[in-house]
Amino acid sequence: MRARFTGLKQWEAPGDYSDVDLPDGGFLDLHNDFGLLGVAMLGYPKSTVRLEFGHPARGRFALEFHDVGELVMQQTVTSSDGWHGQPDDEPEGIDSITYYEYGAELPPFFEVQAPSLRLRFRAWEVALRPLAA
Repeated sequence: MRARFTGLKQWEAPGDYSDVDLPDGGFLDLHNDFGLLGVAMLGYPKSTVRLEFGHPARGRFALEFHDVGELVMQQTVTSSDGWHGQPDDEPEGIDSITYYEYGAELPPFFEVQAPSLRLRFRAWEVALRPLAA
């Protein structure tokens, strides 16, 4: 079954995405133009994975995955690997988001790959929303 997309154009499965196409015809380049500022996992009112992105001149937004299940997170670096001091002025973006659909009854599957982490999960909805600066 297909995921529902809100605030961005529907993705085709299977596919790898690092750009988010907007309904107005524009796009957001999650690999080159926007840094991944944070990852949040929320449990109420729906289980949600939120990826927060930002750019000093273009603002901040969240890419949210709702009704998440089977979440696996792998962090590939720790603070002992050299994280110290202030965060980078321009954090790195993600490498890609892979989108799969498996059968009519199962939620779609997503895999997010970034330089320092990897997320895998199922979700029924993907939403893009602006965040306050």
